[in-house]
Amino acid sequence: MEILRAEFKKNDKDIPYDESKVPTWTNSILEKTMKKLDKFGEEKAYKFAATCTIMQRTGDGIHSATSCFWDKTNDEVVVVKYPKTSKFTKMVAIVTIFATSMYVEQPED
Repeated sequence: MEILRAEFKKNDKDIPYDESKVPTWTNSILEKTMKKLDKFGEEKAYKFAATCTIMQRTGDGIHSATSCFWDKTNDEVVVVKYPKTSKFTKMVAIVTIFATSMYVEQPED
């Protein structure tokens, strides 16, 4: 969440939506996110994938879904929305992070 907040706040004021900056914002957010996640994967126990969606807040809704076929005990998905509640910002960002375990448990005989 702090990565998103840092990207979209300057001097505690919301940065206005600018379509020409969206590619730069998404790349920056994902690069920072993956660098942070890499620290968790130092043992190379997980592979990570992340997506970032940024859209202008115009009153229209956004609906999305995620579906995965994986090991429910070892793999995880996390979705972070920014801002969580404010109706006064000019944009919304959604980051989805997938963590898949590199280890497969062998069934006991």
